Amino acid sequence: LQSELDKFEALPQILATNLLFIDLLQQPKNALLLGRVNRELERINNLAETSAIYIINDAGVVIASSNWQGPISFVGEDLTFRPYFKQARKGELGRYFALGTTSHVRGYYFAAPISSRKSLLGVLTIKVQLQRLEDIWARGSEKIIVTDPQGVIFITSYAPWKFRALYPLSKAVTENLRKSRRYGDIEPDALTGTAISFNHDDNARLELKEDAVPTDKRGKNGRYPYLIQSRNMPDAGWTVHILSDISHVDDYIRNMMLLVAVFFVALFLTCMLLYNRRKARLERILLEKHSRRLLQEANEQLEQKVQHRTLELTRANARLHEEIEEHKQTETELRTTQDELIQAGKLAAIGQMAASITHEINQPLSAIRMYAENACIFLDQQQPEEARENLTDIAAVIGKMAEITNHLKSFARKSPGDTAPVLLSGPITSALTLLSMRAQKHAVHIRHELPTEDVFVLADPIRMEQVLVNVIGNSLDAVSGEQRREICIEIQVKRQIVRLMIHDSGPGIAAEHINRLFDPFFTTKEEGKGLGLGLSLSLTIIRDFGGTIKAENHPQGGTVVTMELKRIEPKKGKSV
Repeated sequence: LQSELDKFEALPQILATNLLFIDLLQQPKNALLLGRVNRELERINNLAETSAIYIINDAGVVIASSNWQGPISFVGEDLTFRPYFKQARKGELGRYFALGTTSHVRGYYFAAPISSRKSLLGVLTIKVQLQRLEDIWARGSEKIIVTDPQGVIFITSYAPWKFRALYPLSKAVTENLRKSRRYGDIEPDALTGTAISFNHDDNARLELKEDAVPTDKRGKNGRYPYLIQSRNMPDAGWTVHILSDISHVDDYIRNMMLLVAVFFVALFLTCMLLYNRRKARLERILLEKHSRRLLQEANEQLEQKVQHRTLELTRANARLHEEIEEHKQTETELRTTQDELIQAGKLAAIGQMAASITHEINQPLSAIRMYAENACIFLDQQQPEEARENLTDIAAVIGKMAEITNHLKSFARKSPGDTAPVLLSGPITSALTLLSMRAQKHAVHIRHELPTEDVFVLADPIRMEQVLVNVIGNSLDAVSGEQRREICIEIQVKRQIVRLMIHDSGPGIAAEHINRLFDPFFTTKEEGKGLGLGLSLSLTIIRDFGGTIKAENHPQGGTVVTMELKRIEPKKGKSV
């Protein structure tokens, strides 16, 4: 109901600013202008689907209306007695519900003042019918009524209740309604047999006599009960009531009494069940006492046997401690051997890179010699600037050689084995630097697909670098004989897991080898070109980091090695 009224609330205020309407109030005798205004009001009324729209001059007389040429026209009506006209003259938005004095049709009125230069010229009024809501409510099972502040029903889903009161009206209220002509000549009377009792939820019980309710709803005792639920509409000054049928409450009470009877029967049966259980429990206690005595006798016999067995268990326990100590010693030796194998793997990798490194160092040495000879010549020729440039070039070449030797020194040194937050791009860059000569030698293109933000993992930088040298080195060997020589390094971050994938364009892994790649001393390389420990050591290192490593054939060809490591946020001063 409120939403239906809200649709039209702003319309009179908007129309009140129409210059055409203002001109008419300033020139009320202009017949041509009056015709234009009447037609405009008729057009707006059809578009807005309102009942009527009309303009009242300052004297309270309707001078233009949307129904100006209909059988019932408001033109010429004196509406000074209407409250909405009085409210609008005060500069407020007028609201009022009443029965039309001319059309005798109920409607809700909105009125807005029409002013020019702060001077009141008249009032624009819109009349809205609410019959459509009544038709919708009539199809429902509940009865819906709307009452004014005096309790008079002016909107209802049950037509015989229209213009009736929920309770008897006083003489003063009746006289006020007659003077205001709110409901025309109708004098509302109370519904017969009205009896209202309120409860603590602000709901109420309404009882009506039989002649005030539909025939098919009449009760057995001459009265018919409703549950009435109310909601106030402060803006309109109305109260909306929903009346629900509660005649079925007696049936509900009978059902509840039946339910209570069933409950007591169930309670009696439960008591009988508990009695039988108690009786069975007493019998079980007697049986348990007898069983306990037998058990005690058996327990005494068992204790004697336990005493004999305890000595044997003590001796077995001593032997077990000795075996545990031997196992710990073996584990320590195994860890030492594993560290030595890792170091041996590093040295083997350095040995494989020796030729490339020698070539990479020989070139700078030759360049240093040439720059030094040129510097001497320039000094003999009294050209110090040219000699300085050659010495600067020598310093740059020496820096490049130092960078190579530093990478080799870092890679070859023995790691303490402790894990910490490691910036993953560091070991990748170091490994690529060490393998750059091999990549250039075989014309291998290495692509990086790394995240823009820094990614830290739980690892040891030296051992992580060794894993990458092993894996990328295997990829270089795999693509060296192929026409397309590419290696792609990609990092994917998914929540707390960092996935590092190395994909090469090599021939892939044979089906019979794929399950043995990480076995110690297994290699597919020619004899003398590999120990078969690279991937096995890589598996051990990655597991020590709490991660996983696997190798498989890629659907688009080649091999892809995937490492999953734990992502970790570094503490200040703790990352490497």
